[in-house]
Amino acid sequence: MERKKRVLSLGALAMDVIIETKQMPREDGFGFVESEKLVPGGSAANLSVALAHFDVDAYQTGKIGDDKYGDEFRRTLIEDGVDDRFLVTKPMGSTLHTFIITQGEKHCIFANLGDSVTNLEPEELPENILDEIDVFYTDMFSSRASIYLGRLAKKKGIPVVYNMQCPPSFMEKCGVDIKEIEEMIGLSTIFSSGREGYFEITGEHEYQKGIQKFYDKYHVPHGVICTVGDEGALWLDNEDLIHIDAYSVEAVDTTGAGDSFLAGLIYAYFCEGMNKKDSLRFASASAAIKCMHKGPRSKATVEKVKQFINFTR
Repeated sequence: MERKKRVLSLGALAMDVIIETKQMPREDGFGFVESEKLVPGGSAANLSVALAHFDVDAYQTGKIGDDKYGDEFRRTLIEDGVDDRFLVTKPMGSTLHTFIITQGEKHCIFANLGDSVTNLEPEELPENILDEIDVFYTDMFSSRASIYLGRLAKKKGIPVVYNMQCPPSFMEKCGVDIKEIEEMIGLSTIFSSGREGYFEITGEHEYQKGIQKFYDKYHVPHGVICTVGDEGALWLDNEDLIHIDAYSVEAVDTTGAGDSFLAGLIYAYFCEGMNKKDSLRFASASAAIKCMHKGPRSKATVEKVKQFINFTR
């Protein structure tokens, strides 16, 4: 029997305080909280959970504190089927937590970085961490550990997926400079970002021109992906520009949709060997299903995604 594919994810690990409101207040105004709850999140962990429900062996690394947020994060990560053996806990540390304010399908996020998530050091990781790993994913939280694992993965021939979910200007505030970002791009097999990320690096307001300019500069081996919300997603490589429309669904909560998209892409392209167009379609469907449910994590199965695709054709 063929073993399951194994994906190691390193990046943002968080607990999310989700605040629902019917109306966002204007400047100096007031709003009412309809509900408030604490749920596990963090884009790298959201991706790991989605992969685990695609029957992939998902391994999570990163750094949390030993506070109430960290304890609850680890508990729920294991509960959601992700292997936590490479997750590092900082004694007396503070775990990244966010305040997500949602109004229908709209949301904004305030992040409290704490003192752990960006400070994972290579020496805190076991030497065999990439043994039998099939794909390494990172969003550059923490940058030093990400670059270390990216270099090691490239040396071992392991595909590297780099998701620049936050543009360079924000990453700089988190202690990640453009040189580190560019080194990670150079280690990547696939690079993904939203239109703002491509704009900041290329200066192109039109994202189609931005991704072309980006690809011409960095020549990422399997291409670059741009996610553009309800306009869908594009994948550019040295042969073609592929565009997939977003699925039209009644969105309940878009939080974590990008994480579900990339989990779907990794599963389809690297684990199942689908072509790029079918991989984008599977990824887009994974994101759409997530948008139809509240919370940042998707627990959709492969069968559910395939049924969704067949039903909406």
